Amino acid sequence: MTAILRALVASAVVLSLAGAASAQTPFPFKDRGTTPGTGMVAVELTGGPASAAQPARTDLQTPQPAECLCEPTGEARPWVVFAPYGWVFGIHGTVGAGRVTGPVDVSVGDALNELDKLKGAAQLHVEAGYGDVGFIADVTYLNLAGGGALTTLDSQSGLFELLGLYRVVGAGDRGAGAFVFDVLAGARYYHFSNTIETARSVTLADRTSSWIDLVVGARAGVQVTDDLGLFVRGDIGGFGIGHSSAQACNVITGFEYRCCECASLAGGYRWLKIDRESGVGRDRFLLDATLAGPFVAFALRY
Repeated sequence: MTAILRALVASAVVLSLAGAASAQTPFPFKDRGTTPGTGMVAVELTGGPASAAQPARTDLQTPQPAECLCEPTGEARPWVVFAPYGWVFGIHGTVGAGRVTGPVDVSVGDALNELDKLKGAAQLHVEAGYGDVGFIADVTYLNLAGGGALTTLDSQSGLFELLGLYRVVGAGDRGAGAFVFDVLAGARYYHFSNTIETARSVTLADRTSSWIDLVVGARAGVQVTDDLGLFVRGDIGGFGIGHSSAQACNVITGFEYRCCECASLAGGYRWLKIDRESGVGRDRFLLDATLAGPFVAFALRY
């Protein structure tokens, strides 16, 4: 029975965290999350020669390249990004519930084989702000069900991330070679509820764990071409404050390809290391593992 519990608890943790990717769609590298406008500049022309006493004048206006947010000569503008995403990962480490503790080693392929156990899922990443200042909000919900002939598993999990951001470097240049750097700070909330029952509805394990981690980090991006950018994000949280994680490290790296003026496709790889243990006896919860795998996101900008 202990071996069965270990396998089921490990599976519960893997599946309940499957959507908890902050799939971080990067802060736009080119147009900063908005469809740029068009600047106008007056060009002085005249029908006759100019002189020192009578300078040339004109009322003609010609279009110039679109202004980017917070460009020194431009005006800051509001921006919004909506990005549904998906992250498939393996998990390696140690998990525990109650008095049951055991190692877990699940590959990305193994995780894909468990997707048929999803009863419901919702994942959405949102960014919004004005000029160089904004925020990131990420909501994930998963409802999973599975098991074998002797036991069944019901798992519900939720994650909410709210981070403020500030652009330190980058004037919104849309061309190749443009570089941006943002600093991040905020909090990430976790909630996991797993129930294991026998075929006769006898509860073997019923565990619920919720906590909040303070998070600080940064992200950077560079435009390889006008339409293709590369990015990396890193953050660390928990710090053992109160009931938070002893440590939670998150690293995301990938690319973003601009499909059109208001949409882009992003993909890459993510590593998330969580180290948290709380409670004693039957209320004990342990997660000391690294989650790693590819992700994909589709971003719409306004």
